[in-house]
Amino acid sequence: MIGEDRHGGWGVGGEEGGMHDVVVAGGGPAGLSAARTAGEAGARVLLLERESAFGIPTRTSGGSFIADLAALGVDPDLYNPITEVRFLGPTTEAVVRFERPVVCVLDVRALYQRLAERAAAAGVELRLRTTVTGARAEAGGVVVEARGAGGPTTVRCRHAVDATGTAAVLAAAVGMHPPYERRAVGAELDLAAPHCPPGTCWLIVGERLAPHGYAWVFPYRPGRVRLGVGVMRPDSDTDPRRLLDAVLALPALAGALRDAQPVEQHAGLIPVAPLRTPIVGGGVVCAGDSASHASSLVGEGIRYALGAGEAAGRAVGEAVRSGDPAPLRRFERTWHARHRRDFAVAWRVNRALTGFVDARWDAAVEAIGSTPPWFVTASLRTDFRPRHILRLGLTHPRLAARYVRAARA
Repeated sequence: MIGEDRHGGWGVGGEEGGMHDVVVAGGGPAGLSAARTAGEAGARVLLLERESAFGIPTRTSGGSFIADLAALGVDPDLYNPITEVRFLGPTTEAVVRFERPVVCVLDVRALYQRLAERAAAAGVELRLRTTVTGARAEAGGVVVEARGAGGPTTVRCRHAVDATGTAAVLAAAVGMHPPYERRAVGAELDLAAPHCPPGTCWLIVGERLAPHGYAWVFPYRPGRVRLGVGVMRPDSDTDPRRLLDAVLALPALAGALRDAQPVEQHAGLIPVAPLRTPIVGGGVVCAGDSASHASSLVGEGIRYALGAGEAAGRAVGEAVRSGDPAPLRRFERTWHARHRRDFAVAWRVNRALTGFVDARWDAAVEAIGSTPPWFVTASLRTDFRPRHILRLGLTHPRLAARYVRAARA
């Protein structure tokens, strides 16, 4: 096959001519952020995305935290602020209200498209319908293997960023680490829901509706809601798609979901694991789900993917500019030092929660009802700094002791 593109064409037999500084595999938040910051650093960047559009299909519920998104430069029009979180247990309910919104739900599709625009503005070449299938290290760089509309091809680069999600295609290809043993599998309905209050979201637990996991109802803009169920593998072999109708039929949701109709159904995966190391090797840098940059506590990862992608892209850009791989190792060390403790606690709590039966879920929901909103937010945010427990202990000593026991379980 002989073709042509803006960077000097293709070689005979499906090998692209020339050398890119960076190839980014995957067009999610980590990949698009890494591509942008590497491009802004002056690197020649090619991003390969397997789907025909960025953000379609949607593979995440979009729950996040306003302060973190603001620090990452996410525009306010891309998320819906939440002022009330309702926790539904098998027979109990707790309501956490905020004087000012601190949590939010992202319009995921709009976010990904905005990230793609920003990457393009940084000079990144974006290539759709191209699935990365493998990689191999060679002298002076990496050969990335992919399959596009014209068949298999290879692309040479100095560094590659693995943002392929849970599959971690490049990391596996260069022998960096094995496949994930535990994953969360989610199914979700995107609903037109004209009566759902946009400032309220629901988290739902219990053996019947979400065995070894949880369900959610997240409004991401007025009139549009994501309703989903996530379960843990291998703890549960239940197909979460079969649980969606049961969540829809919950009496507690009847008013909010009155006249709701499905617009789209989709599914996704997220790793459930402590922080992976190494995340740099064989010319490949991992960011996002490929490096387990996601909280095991609630399966929330977009803000981590954005932050890790930006940092990885800057490190790769600096490595290209200097010809020295030291910035890549520095990125790995810094990220691990910053998040190791919180992710380890989240992992232990997740392992404990997956063994809960309905009686324990009801007790947990009751405990949330007596917990100050600021501590609920810190916990959901995977912020387990000791000062939070000390602050809680000043006003709620028994509750603080209970949370400490849960974290050590």
